[in-house]
Amino acid sequence: MMAVALSLVAVVACVELSPTVVDQDELPGEPITVELQIPWSQFGSNLEVFGGYGSPEDLGEGVVANAFEGTLNARTLLRFGPFPEEVTVRDSTGTSRPDTDLTFIGARFVAFFDTIASTNTGPVTLRLGSTLSEWDAATASWNFAIDTINDQRAWTEPGGGPVGDLGTSVWNPITGDSVQFMLDSATVAGWSDPYDLTAGARLDLIDMGLRLQVLGARLMLQVRPSIAPDTVIEVSSLTSEVTFIYDPSPPPPPDGVRIGGAPAWRTVLDVAVPTTLTGPPEFCAVISCPHELNAGQVSSAALVLTSRATDPAFQPTDTIGLDVRPISNRAAMPKAPLGVSLIPYPFGRQVGPLAFGALAGEQIEVPFTLFARNQLRGTDEDGNPAPGTLALLSVFEPFSLAFASFDGPGSVNEPFLRLVLTIGPSVQLP
Repeated sequence: MMAVALSLVAVVACVELSPTVVDQDELPGEPITVELQIPWSQFGSNLEVFGGYGSPEDLGEGVVANAFEGTLNARTLLRFGPFPEEVTVRDSTGTSRPDTDLTFIGARFVAFFDTIASTNTGPVTLRLGSTLSEWDAATASWNFAIDTINDQRAWTEPGGGPVGDLGTSVWNPITGDSVQFMLDSATVAGWSDPYDLTAGARLDLIDMGLRLQVLGARLMLQVRPSIAPDTVIEVSSLTSEVTFIYDPSPPPPPDGVRIGGAPAWRTVLDVAVPTTLTGPPEFCAVISCPHELNAGQVSSAALVLTSRATDPAFQPTDTIGLDVRPISNRAAMPKAPLGVSLIPYPFGRQVGPLAFGALAGEQIEVPFTLFARNQLRGTDEDGNPAPGTLALLSVFEPFSLAFASFDGPGSVNEPFLRLVLTIGPSVQLP
């Protein structure tokens, strides 16, 4: 096969390409492979960023921060499931018997942290409080305790307060991944009803300039059974709800692409793959123009994005999996249903965190070959009209508080379309 590589010289009003023929001795009529890089103005339009997908509660983890990067404050809210109703103890005869007459005399609240995702390298001080207002884990935010369609209630103080003070404790990542607070029987009794919307805990970070990832918590309950009143047994209750609230909430970017976050962001754009190629001259020197492009000639199609440094307070600390899906009904945004993923990898297009920080400016390819072929055919695999809109999102929504940022249309590093075409034997070489 004769391979013709067309390498990009510049992207302005048209594509300027420089062809290189690998083997001049190949017979005419052999397939030719070319690569085109098409600027935004010739294939893309109507880029919009939408937010609000999912809730921080969906992560099952928490975040605490205090003026992180000078701006971000975050607190974690937790509730615990039903307390154990029975324990097995030995009576005075040495026989093991179940006992349901239990007295809870105290507890240890134990919180666990992600030592890699947390920004501290030394000891930090945390404060625990008991919530005093009803709150909804799925909709709570910095300003609202409950924010549903039929019920919107603001916190009496922004940020989830006021709270009952349960003390402070120091976590040192060098000595372990957890911190504990000692609780009295009155606090334990106040958390014993899993249906009480007021009951719960709030975890705050006192030290400034840091952000910690809370993996979860456990309530280690100290129980005195009636069968053996001189014995204290420790049983556990796991968290039933975990979420976090934060401030400020970043506004949509005035330009550019944003993907991820909690709640998650999606970027939507219209794409029209060119059906007729009339240039550039270097292309026409190898492929007769005008050339009618058909689906079978598209070996690969990808949107190429250039990473941008994310706001430091929301900069990723872990790899983000990017996904791209077709949208059949753009008018239904932001709630339009999405089609099947166009990424051939189970965890999406993986991008490391440095691409949005120290290594900003990295080019990231997001493939959508099937979408491009369907556009050229005019129908999708089911015979329906081929969609013309794509949604860029994270594979898991939400994935973390952090989000990915890319340059948008109109910037020096605006998105471009990369097409790899294999032109069949009907091609006439000059």
